[in-house]
Amino acid sequence: MASRIILFLSIFAVAHLFLYFSFARLLSVPKGRARMALFASVFLLGLGHILSIILLRVDYNSLTRALYAITAAWTGLAVNLLMASVVCWILFLVFCVAGKKAVIRRTASVIFAAAFLFSAYGVWNAFHPVVRTVEVEMPGLAEGWYKRTIVQVTDAHLGAIYRPGYMKKVAAQINSLEPDLIFITGDLFDGMSSGKLNDFASSIDELNAKEGVFFVTGNHENYIGLDRVFDALSRTKVKVLRDDVAVIDGVRIIGVDYPVFGASRDIESIIRNRPGFKDGAPAILLYHTPTSIGRKGAASFSAHQSRTYWNPELDFSAVKRLGVRLQLSGHTHRGQMYPFVWLADYLYKGYSYGLKKEGNLSIYISSGLGTFGPPMRTGTKGEIVVIRLVP
Repeated sequence: MASRIILFLSIFAVAHLFLYFSFARLLSVPKGRARMALFASVFLLGLGHILSIILLRVDYNSLTRALYAITAAWTGLAVNLLMASVVCWILFLVFCVAGKKAVIRRTASVIFAAAFLFSAYGVWNAFHPVVRTVEVEMPGLAEGWYKRTIVQVTDAHLGAIYRPGYMKKVAAQINSLEPDLIFITGDLFDGMSSGKLNDFASSIDELNAKEGVFFVTGNHENYIGLDRVFDALSRTKVKVLRDDVAVIDGVRIIGVDYPVFGASRDIESIIRNRPGFKDGAPAILLYHTPTSIGRKGAASFSAHQSRTYWNPELDFSAVKRLGVRLQLSGHTHRGQMYPFVWLADYLYKGYSYGLKKEGNLSIYISSGLGTFGPPMRTGTKGEIVVIRLVP
């Protein structure tokens, strides 16, 4: 863990140094006070993001939330400015070869301005989710199931940036769909915002579904502390499924916890021993990540998940053995921002977003509702997913 933190901080520092150097040279910032001010601005904003994360843990209040929101937005802007810088340096080499070095400052100014506008769009986009309807084939269900409206919500990341007022608006949007079932597949809360979760209870409780609102944990609930999360949810109508099974008109709703570090459990055996489980009966699985719920070897479930975090295991045989016809997941955010959209697709081997089919099993991976880190979406749309089951 310590080595990962050191690596992250090193990359973070080098990126900000490159950004400062690019601004100074490409925009011809004069030496002296102007460059000193530029250097201080770039690095104070970068360090401010790290500091704000620590301060949120120490004292969660309006000031620390505001600091986190501003510096997190800067981190998103910095990513876009870094991409703009790379483009500028490529053009710089081209202009040097063409003997037109003098135009690089104006060109760089335009490209950096475009990065600012692109980032502003990303912030707006992060707070305007779309409703996406997905049809999933599930043969053999009772006729009534094909008329149900199922809504999936994942990765809302309620906390310092997505406040109770935002959740209230989302709840109203979801309720207008008249859902029969609402499935929340983890990261309802943001791991950077562990304070005052009870403030969100009333807005979450505004979610209405005729046959219930079900929740499973994500990795960010583990970061916060599960006791705090469950205390907040106990004040709502939300039903928490912790490696458990609920039965609705012959269909098993299986909810699996995101693994807690250090825990060791055989998920398949646990689910099979639940009173509601029945071999051969169709099931819907709620699991935060679009990965296997099983594990290979003797490693604990959490150790296995940690080891495969950057190399996800996409073996769904355990899920199929449990009779699951539909797995609903999130976690990836579809990369959230460029260039991470491409990285997510690469890491998850195409399972970073959308509807996937493996025989009788369908897997839907949502891009999520909120954001992690920068309150910005430049490569994806946040979404509320409506699932329509069809024969």
